[in-house]
Amino acid sequence: MRTYKGLMKGTKHGPVVVPGDAFSSNIMVLIEGRAGQEIRMPHNRKKLTKCEKDIIRRWINRGAKND
Repeated sequence: MRTYKGLMKGTKHGPVVVPGDAFSSNIMVLIEGRAGQEIRMPHNRKKLTKCEKDIIRRWINRGAKND
């Protein structure tokens, strides 16, 4: 997840980001720990703050534009 194109490409498990739907976006499932703590993101790093999660959530809900 180093580029916008890479993020939007998705994985073999489906899309990472669902523009307009942060709740269903796999990235939010992972950073919020809804998929299990063993696979939460970021891996082996400090958890994102509430503010950082809110920024990502708003960006996705606004359409996840490359801006």
